[in-house]
Amino acid sequence: MIYCSTFTHVTEGDTMGRAEVLRTIKDSENEAERIRIDATAKASETISNARVTASETLSTGRQSADDEAASITSEARASSAKEATKVSAEGDSKLEKVAINGKKNRKSAAEVVLSAFRKA
Repeated sequence: MIYCSTFTHVTEGDTMGRAEVLRTIKDSENEAERIRIDATAKASETISNARVTASETLSTGRQSADDEAASITSEARASSAKEATKVSAEGDSKLEKVAINGKKNRKSAAEVVLSAFRKA
């Protein structure tokens, strides 16, 4: 309540009536409610945007990991193929040596076998 005695220089037109005070309070309450609703909507939008960004980041991370795994697998296959070719070449070389030695020893081996049959 406003007392006129408190304000010595207040004129009748300067004071607010009770209805005007209540209307001002109601307008302030409505404005506060609108601000709260706007803040809630903004918070929801921010959370939604954060979830979308997190989902996109996760997807990008998974794709990057898959690409890196495919690259590592491809490199391992290429390395394995190179090693297999090297081992195969060494095996072919040793096989050829065995075949050459086998041809050299074939005549003497045949004589040993035939000799054993003849004695038997």
